[in-house]
Amino acid sequence: MAFSTVFYALLTLYSAGAEATEASPTCQVPSPATAICAIEPPEDLEVTPDGKHLLMSITPGLDGRHHSRLMIMALDTQHQQDLPLRYEAEVGWGESGCAQPSQLPAAHGIHLSTRADGRHRLLVVNHQDREAIEEIELVQQGNSWEGIWRGCAASRGLARFNDVAALPDGGWVATVMFESSSMRPPLPVEQLLDGRNTGYLMRWSAGQGMSVLPGSAAPFPNGIQVSADGHQLWFTTWTAGGIWRYDLQRQALETRINVGYHVDNLSWSDSGWLLGAGITDLHAFQQCFRHHQEDCALGFRVLALNPTSGEILPVYEAGAGVLDGVSVALQAGSQLYIGAFDGDRLLYLDAPAKLFQPSNNSLQ
Repeated sequence: MAFSTVFYALLTLYSAGAEATEASPTCQVPSPATAICAIEPPEDLEVTPDGKHLLMSITPGLDGRHHSRLMIMALDTQHQQDLPLRYEAEVGWGESGCAQPSQLPAAHGIHLSTRADGRHRLLVVNHQDREAIEEIELVQQGNSWEGIWRGCAASRGLARFNDVAALPDGGWVATVMFESSSMRPPLPVEQLLDGRNTGYLMRWSAGQGMSVLPGSAAPFPNGIQVSADGHQLWFTTWTAGGIWRYDLQRQALETRINVGYHVDNLSWSDSGWLLGAGITDLHAFQQCFRHHQEDCALGFRVLALNPTSGEILPVYEAGAGVLDGVSVALQAGSQLYIGAFDGDRLLYLDAPAKLFQPSNNSLQ
């Protein structure tokens, strides 16, 4: 989840009454990508268990015009709607005593996984009125899906979450981008974006609650994913242009990979590659941020990382004006979808053939 997603949410305090999104006059993008236009900016993405829909966390955008929330899009028709959500708390989801949110969650970082009992759990970073990870059960409803809020875990400190990922033991890990007593401006923007350590990783489990992972301090921790065995945490350092690996058993940072651009969210391909998408020019972003400029023309890149060999596969890149504020790339079947924290569109293209080759990653 990008820095801008948070700060312009702050300016509007995730207010309702979002204006309709108008597509840019031109919705053509360079081959081999295709654009889906006239949508609100989908900052983070997950594919539903049936492979037929995208779950989308909607960002307020750089000028705060949108209402941050969860949406769902049918891949065949590209029809989009708010994800239906009802509230039925259940023991075994989240921590005891965590109350139902007073308003619809303002969805930012999201992660979909399957629990040990076979039910589908959607974790949602929520900054609306509180700092919490909401736990939503995703259930099939006819030809689509709906969410049932089951529980949560709320921060009692200064941590401001960015992204979250489930652990095999039923807990989760999250990136904390920075600490602040308030999500309201002013915040020290220059210090948060200059590459210094601003945050860390946090772990939650039903028996132990929340705790900071030792030795995880990093420059603006952003997206995060977990290996299949739960031992390795891969996360991005947005302002430092890196993808780092943390060993959960040893509780130590093990790998720092500099990719040369500002990777935002991470996702796993079906065959075990890590997909990372992000912008290439942090200075240009800062200018757009200062001027509350929606449709900020930012170049971007998408790569695939083999977590075993360290091989980096360039997937797609484009200059300014193609897709503003790129924040996520996600495989859905044979397609790769690319979302953003700004603008009016998402892209899709055929996934590179190499992504269908096993990465030999026993850790994913």
